[in-house]
Amino acid sequence: MKKYFSHTLLYLHETIALGSERSDRFTEKFTSVYQPMMEQLGARLFSIWEATPYNGHWPQVTIIWEIDAFADYARIGRAQAPGGSHREAAAEWADYLAGAGASGEGRIMYAGRSNRPLAELTHSKFTAGLVIQEIMQTKPGKQDDYIRELERLYVPWSERTGKRWLGSFVTTFRFNEVIHYWALDGDWDCFENHYPSWKDSPPAEIVTWMSVAPALRDGWEDSILQALPPSPLR
Repeated sequence: MKKYFSHTLLYLHETIALGSERSDRFTEKFTSVYQPMMEQLGARLFSIWEATPYNGHWPQVTIIWEIDAFADYARIGRAQAPGGSHREAAAEWADYLAGAGASGEGRIMYAGRSNRPLAELTHSKFTAGLVIQEIMQTKPGKQDDYIRELERLYVPWSERTGKRWLGSFVTTFRFNEVIHYWALDGDWDCFENHYPSWKDSPPAEIVTWMSVAPALRDGWEDSILQALPPSPLR
């Protein structure tokens, strides 16, 4: 059964395929229209990344907003709906995306129990200029179990090999999805300095992880994403 932790914030996750648009022009419109609207409605920009060409779908942008509760989600929805206080800005943003031939997918997510909120990450100067995004398909109802075992077995090894755990998020209205983010030390230099992560045989904790994980998941897709200038974790 899915667990909700007392500190848990909500996150709005947007994946936008850019169509004919370039990321620099997208960023310009994002910062002039969409970001101000969302911030006026109480959403905090957690991060914005673009997909890199060799491991992921591109041109594509991933945006994550941090909000406090479903009441904030309701306020955003009301404000952007017909007759809402921010309908004009929402329509301008939608018209821009339509003109670029953009399309997207949205998710509402809860943070995992050990995730740190944006304020804590920025205070500690945590950077996520280049990340690995893993969209994980878990066995039905095993989202929290998967994060628990990941934290116990995989995270310590990962962080010793240049991949810092930014956090894991549980998709609220899906019964079998978790999204993980790993920030790469030194950005692109991480691949030169730490890959392949093991050269001969995997360490003991990874052997254990490989025996545990298949019982909790059905598959995954990973992407390498790099931060765009508005990102507070850049």
